[in-house]
Amino acid sequence: MYPRDWKLFLEAGHGKEIAIAQLSRAMTIHLGASSERVYLHHDYARKAVEKHRLGPEHFPLIFDTVEYGRALADREAHITFLHETALGWFQVTVKRAMESRRIYVATFYRTSAAEVVRKTKRYPLLRI
Repeated sequence: MYPRDWKLFLEAGHGKEIAIAQLSRAMTIHLGASSERVYLHHDYARKAVEKHRLGPEHFPLIFDTVEYGRALADREAHITFLHETALGWFQVTVKRAMESRRIYVATFYRTSAAEVVRKTKRYPLLRI
């Protein structure tokens, strides 16, 4: 999706969720999920805008961060992805929903290089 598509989703996507990325089979098994698709719910997207001051231009970075970022097993049923872009470091954490076993974006925000180093040292790596 392009930034203009994200703008429309942020403005008019109330109650909707969209598939925005896909995990590898190994990561899907690690999470115990029912599918490789990663979903973003409109409510969380609005939270990322309001709490983390992200705009429509940042949301395409979710795909890049999940696809190319380092992956850490930081909590049960969660994977955190860290990726450096031209706009700085970003973190995306995905979680498996208990009942549906679907994968959802739990967090998406900017992070610092120091935080990336700290988390990389602390948690097991699933992918470099």
